[in-house]
Amino acid sequence: MGAKQLSEADQETLTVINQVFSAFSVCGSAIIITSYVLFPSLRKFSYKLVLFLSLSDLFNQGSSFFGNPTDDKALCTIQALSIQFWSVASFLWTGAIAYVLRSTVIDKRTDIEASYRKMHYIIWSLAGSSAIIPSWKYEPTGAWCWIEGANLEGKIMRFVFYYAPLWFCIGYNCFAYISVIRFLRRVQLLANSISSQEKTQPRYEMKAISRLGWYPSILVFCHTFATINRIQNWVEPHHPSFALFVLHTISQSLTGALNCVAYGLNSAVRSAWFEKFPFLKALGACCGKQSNKFHKFEYEMSTITDPSERDAELVPENGVGDEKPNSL
Repeated sequence: MGAKQLSEADQETLTVINQVFSAFSVCGSAIIITSYVLFPSLRKFSYKLVLFLSLSDLFNQGSSFFGNPTDDKALCTIQALSIQFWSVASFLWTGAIAYVLRSTVIDKRTDIEASYRKMHYIIWSLAGSSAIIPSWKYEPTGAWCWIEGANLEGKIMRFVFYYAPLWFCIGYNCFAYISVIRFLRRVQLLANSISSQEKTQPRYEMKAISRLGWYPSILVFCHTFATINRIQNWVEPHHPSFALFVLHTISQSLTGALNCVAYGLNSAVRSAWFEKFPFLKALGACCGKQSNKFHKFEYEMSTITDPSERDAELVPENGVGDEKPNSL
């Protein structure tokens, strides 16, 4: 039952909240896509992954602007199909980025670009299957259209085609980034034991490494409230929590905006925008001083982990290798 048990006013409120916060995600995703189009220097392998993540977020959050089409079966089906397909594609692309990062930093793979087409095949096939198979259950669910969960069949489909792969992907992201963080900490401690740096210097280095933890944290934040809410709907289908639905709606609607900040707006992208539009430098001046603390560390760590440009390119900003144009 879920949101259908809420009052019409509450359902309308959720629809508006979804549209408002989704607008931020659409704008964020559009910035990343525009950056890729405007700046040829960014069209490298790793930023291509970010591009398709942003495209998925753009279409996923853009589906909210269909509103709550309860009286239009065709539009309702299109919205539900779009939400299911693009949301699954979005979290699968985060898994691909985590895979590339771990493979290049820990496994030292230099042939990772050869897997690019395979990534597309796997991600679009899984997203397409997850959207087509449960399509006969697409109906209005209260504030938007998705898989109807009023009966056991609908609940199972939600779990099998969305929440199970979602949390598997979140688990892999956590595993990949924790592995990379531990590896980089070991490398950093080794480098510090060899170098003659002062003892207070590593504090900034550890902080930069720890920031890699933000990537899986975004996934957890964006989907935890939704998962809790669906469990509550399953346990008490006739007593939905409006507060949980609000948290669910806000957190999932911000997925594209948070992915934009984490994966796309690195120093190379900001520098490209500042060079193209100098007036933007004033807006970024407040952040520049703090970010400079990490530049020296990022360059040193990229050299230690892998001297080749390819490996350095594939490490996210605030971790290592951010000096390269296509840092994640």
